[in-house]
Amino acid sequence: MYAVVKTGGKQYRVEKEDVVLVEKLNAKDGDQLVLSNVLMIGDGKKITLGTPLVNDAAVMAQVIRQTRGPKITMIYKRRRKSSRRKQGHKQDLTLLKIIDIAETGGSKLSPQKATAKSTEKKIEIKAQPKTETQPKVFEEKEKKIVKAKSTEEKGKKIVKDKSTTSKKVETKTKSSSIKPETKAKIKKTSTIKQ
Repeated sequence: MYAVVKTGGKQYRVEKEDVVLVEKLNAKDGDQLVLSNVLMIGDGKKITLGTPLVNDAAVMAQVIRQTRGPKITMIYKRRRKSSRRKQGHKQDLTLLKIIDIAETGGSKLSPQKATAKSTEKKIEIKAQPKTETQPKVFEEKEKKIVKAKSTEEKGKKIVKDKSTTSKKVETKTKSSSIKPETKAKIKKTSTIKQ
């Protein structure tokens, strides 16, 4: 059994379990719709034509998803200097799956709304005790800078924390952010100081 249905100013030939891409309909994913503008119903040799619609006939469809069509580019050009305009457009469409075709009793069909899935998770927020964090300024004051005593390590600095671990701090400059002229100046000044 097939039917010819009019929706969105266009006509579609549909059968049961068909998937059809139609102009956008106001429905959510999973909702069922009743398309009552049936122009023709055919079942083998038996064909019922409407004048213009078949009385009490309807097609039940379910919305799979709301989507968009391919991009169409329009270019407007006139015979003037630099007179052109380019514009793109994507049409809003709805993907439908045909569930049932009713030759009679179409007015009694009642569509079902999609069941709302609760995707929201309950988040428990526990009050955390406030811990005072010292700013970085205080951390820098805690560190002691000691110059190396041996002649081999002259010019290098060793940084010791009040904690048990000791670390060496070396400053590195990013080569991409510094100009070559300033690099040369830095090298000259660093060799003079050593």
